[in-house]
Amino acid sequence: MRPYIKYILSIIFLAYSFGESKNLPDMKLKDLENKRVMINDFYSETPILINFWTLACEPCKKEMKFLDKFNDKYSDNGFRVISVNMDNPRSMSKVKSYIKSQKYSFKVLSDPKSELFRKTGGKVMPYILMVNMDGSIFQRHIGFTIGDEKELEKDIIHLIENNKSVDDEKN
Repeated sequence: MRPYIKYILSIIFLAYSFGESKNLPDMKLKDLENKRVMINDFYSETPILINFWTLACEPCKKEMKFLDKFNDKYSDNGFRVISVNMDNPRSMSKVKSYIKSQKYSFKVLSDPKSELFRKTGGKVMPYILMVNMDGSIFQRHIGFTIGDEKELEKDIIHLIENNKSVDDEKN
């Protein structure tokens, strides 16, 4: 993508996201075993990346392969990927089968009504939120094409560093 196009898209995104929540809302979602989990339990001890996806979203699936690698690569640095599927409950057996076949290392949750997605300003998939340990949204990423993973990894490193300095100040 040409640099000026990315610049224009950044301006549009900033204008579009003005007024969106700056903090992740406290919500309960279900994991693939149908157990309820609080979303804030995930970021209380480590910064997280949350990706939103459906089985029909091919760019989402391509992005998830990179997210799995980042989850493995940076887990020792206090970082986790949390994946939120938004398919309807009737598709859950297909979602479980897909996740099992891919052998992803990250936790997968279900939000069939897309509540978290909407409450955090999600409009288009793939949609990523990077969340600090205090629940504040550090960064958002919308869409994915091959090559975007390089910028995403830089942002993950920045997120980890940002939270290490905050954690060091606490100790």
